[in-house]
Amino acid sequence: MGDGGVLTLGALDDAVNLTVEYQADGEGVLAIDGDDTTIDISDDLYGIFYEDINYAADGGLYAELVRNRSFEFSSADNASFTGMTAWEAVARGGAAVPTASVVTDSNRLNDTNRYYLRLASTGAGAGIRNASYNSGVAVEAGAKYDFSVWARTTQAQTLTVQVENAAGTSVVATGTVDVDGSDTWKQYAVTLTATDTTDAGRLAVLTGAAGTVRLDMVSLFPQDTWVGAVNGKSVLRKDLAEKIAALDPSFVRFPGGCVTNVGTFKSYEESGYVDRKRTYQWKETIGPVEKRAT
Repeated sequence: MGDGGVLTLGALDDAVNLTVEYQADGEGVLAIDGDDTTIDISDDLYGIFYEDINYAADGGLYAELVRNRSFEFSSADNASFTGMTAWEAVARGGAAVPTASVVTDSNRLNDTNRYYLRLASTGAGAGIRNASYNSGVAVEAGAKYDFSVWARTTQAQTLTVQVENAAGTSVVATGTVDVDGSDTWKQYAVTLTATDTTDAGRLAVLTGAAGTVRLDMVSLFPQDTWVGAVNGKSVLRKDLAEKIAALDPSFVRFPGGCVTNVGTFKSYEESGYVDRKRTYQWKETIGPVEKRAT
């Protein structure tokens, strides 16, 4: 150990015990005990590094098939992003293309989930659809997929959910959800079964009547996800997780580098729900998904 309890070059063989105590004034105390051996560490550990950049998480290991499912994409994250990134307004069966706009107001799902989609249609068959990641929504014939959405409207109606081709001329999976007219946010769900295989699909949500429907947290999730030996069924994409597990890593480095060394440490609430560049904070990643900071 160096002077003042500082670990210096040449003392790397010392076994150390690190203790961090939280102080009310926001400062921390780091106590190092160089005499207490806690655990032997191999000189040749092999592990994996997982960081939420590019498509490592969304569009990658996380099995969610809907991109920008909560309409929270912002130019603060990427200059090309908007709340409608990956979404477009569509119409089927002779309906008029609806007005689809991403808004934030007192009608939102909750304070941490700030934005939602307001869909104004003049009749049944109008809606929106999602392009997913890369070439599109990937489904396999015979496989089941769980669709869910949070919806709010004063006009009770049946929403049609379908995975269609890019041209919108054929459907490979379809289902419906009945939305009540109570004008309160509720989650609705249905399971879709694919009749064909494609990696270039689109997920469409179509109205069943004229009126305004508010939508948030639109999700399409494969039922066949990775099942871990310890924690069981997960939300991880099966093929990718199996390959990572086959590496037999001794450790996982998470959440990474840049996500933890940039931005402020304020919570979303402390920032007034406006700071999109806060550092990674694990406490905001637990609990009901729709209530997590977005």
